[in-house]
Amino acid sequence: MKDYYAILEISKDATTEEIKKAYRKKALQYHPDRNPNNPDAEKKFKEVSEAYEALSDANKRRTYDQYGAEGVNQMGGGFPGGAGGFSSMEEALRTFMGAFGGSNGSIFDSLFGGGGFESAAAEGQKGASKKISLNISFAEAIRGADKEILLTNYETCSSCSGSGAASAKDIQACSSCQGSGQVFQSRGFFSMSSTCPHCHGHGNIITRPCAKCHGEGRTKEKKRVKIHIPSGIDNGMQLKMSGYGDAGFGGGGAGDLFVFIEVAPHETFKREGDDVYLDLPITFTEAALGCKKDIPTPHGDSCRIAILEGTQSHKVLRVKDKGFPNIHGHGHGDLLIRVLVETPVKLSIKQKDLLRSFGELETDSNHPRKASFFDTIRSFFH
Repeated sequence: MKDYYAILEISKDATTEEIKKAYRKKALQYHPDRNPNNPDAEKKFKEVSEAYEALSDANKRRTYDQYGAEGVNQMGGGFPGGAGGFSSMEEALRTFMGAFGGSNGSIFDSLFGGGGFESAAAEGQKGASKKISLNISFAEAIRGADKEILLTNYETCSSCSGSGAASAKDIQACSSCQGSGQVFQSRGFFSMSSTCPHCHGHGNIITRPCAKCHGEGRTKEKKRVKIHIPSGIDNGMQLKMSGYGDAGFGGGGAGDLFVFIEVAPHETFKREGDDVYLDLPITFTEAALGCKKDIPTPHGDSCRIAILEGTQSHKVLRVKDKGFPNIHGHGHGDLLIRVLVETPVKLSIKQKDLLRSFGELETDSNHPRKASFFDTIRSFFH
């Protein structure tokens, strides 16, 4: 007894979609057009088509699961040629066409490389896209900027308007494909199409080329392009400028220009998302007694912040909406100021004496974190 599930390499509880997917894979593998003069491949192709014919139909599948291939063959409308499979390759190919849901030509156009050329010839070929890297400063990223660059692109020939011919009368329909851009060959039951080798799919022949572009329809030109950098753009982002790539062929549209942004790092500010971090060094005295500071912002202005009495090192203070604008228009990030308390160095004798006197007056309440730390350590060892 033939095991249709094994032939398609699927489980017995496979879904309809899984059956079709498995069949398509096997049918393409063993198709006679991919395996000419190969009787083993032809036999395999018939087997997988027979298996699909049974398992893709719910009624036939139930009968097969209960009675096997003989049971399916005895149903009304069973396999052509009996349980031994399809009576001819034509019957197997009909199953193949049904599974792929199209006519002979359209199926093979998409599966085996034919077709598609007529529409390409009719619509023209799009030009190549280009990419460049553009360096901007930290300030330009936060404020936005307008830049101008020099590009060397293929542009539509100004002499022939992209036709490639010296004049309109110098363009004639290709005699090999009668202007379609395709030639056809009959293979078995199907009509196969391929690109015309004489006109290369364009459908016409240029008898006298344009003197400026030598028949290409394009010339290399330099041009200046203005690029708008939106505020809030980040390092690694890209801008797409449609139509700023190379000109196309045969009336096809121009390619696109992709601009990759590289933002130079700032000496003081560091960006994280839309927020900006700033490290602010303050003295021991300022941290202990508190103070007010005028802080520069990445926007070029300044803001005043209060350092509270007893502020500890690495405390982060937030200034709302002084970070980067969100590039999608969702507000602004914040400016985050990280306080760094500096230990004084190069002390004079008098300064040292004053600090010693101050130290003698300190109590554990002046350093609560230090006291709790040593209490924790002592309790660990006892």
